[in-house]
Amino acid sequence: MHFFLCFDCLSLCFLLHFRSCVAFSGKNRIIGVAAKNQMVTNVKNTVFGFKRLLGRKYNDPYVQKELKHLPVKAAPLPNGGIGIRVNYLGEEHSFSPEQITAMLFTKLKETSEIALKTKVNDCVISVPSFFTNAERKGLLDAAAIAGLNVLRLMNETTATALAYGIYKQDLPAPEEKPRNVIFVDCGHSSLQVSACAFHKGKLKMLASAADPELGGRDIDFILTEDFCNSFQSRYRIDPHTNPRAYLRLTAEVEKLKKQMSANSTNLPMNIECFMDDKDVTGDMKR
Repeated sequence: MHFFLCFDCLSLCFLLHFRSCVAFSGKNRIIGVAAKNQMVTNVKNTVFGFKRLLGRKYNDPYVQKELKHLPVKAAPLPNGGIGIRVNYLGEEHSFSPEQITAMLFTKLKETSEIALKTKVNDCVISVPSFFTNAERKGLLDAAAIAGLNVLRLMNETTATALAYGIYKQDLPAPEEKPRNVIFVDCGHSSLQVSACAFHKGKLKMLASAADPELGGRDIDFILTEDFCNSFQSRYRIDPHTNPRAYLRLTAEVEKLKKQMSANSTNLPMNIECFMDDKDVTGDMKR
């Protein structure tokens, strides 16, 4: 189980790319890709980015910085924790990041049990190498709520190295010089790098480093701000004042960024009825 970068889960028919997103409506709870797809129409009740809030207190400066990026409301809980406020089943509820994470785990557990046709209780969960003890405990609490027995928390850097080497048949013998490999993981909101030495049936972590505040979303922020400035001058609208419009722009920018990685030509962006019944256009070149 690969935690929070995105989950690769076995479905009954095919592999699904499982998104770390939980949404609430008047009738039910929506999780994964379905939650992501309805985000624009249900902005204030769709929760994402909760991994970065695990095990932290509401008044933590880091938490306050993260909450600025989230469209949902949040308030301190009686124990000083973070309460994410959403409208669910016609009433306002306050859920902790651990409870939100447990909802995601519960869905993953159910999906796994359907695919494997057996009960799933034991698991190993990979976490960012920079997670503190408090964050790791928060994750364990979430797993317990979901009815999972966590055999071990494994650093994502170690999990990546294990995935690389476990099926390799051409690794050097124990008495030979090891094969040294560097892994670079630039995720949504963090960067992790590790160096590993491999022998057949064995790996040794030589070094690892991480920046918890550098990831793909930082590129998205820069590009989004560029388009915001352009729209303010060209259309006299400010996407910052409309959470739904800002989310739509962020989603389009993410698509544009992915296209730019494979294209050096000028790429257009068009959004209909963006704000104030105005259609907007833009373009960007790598």
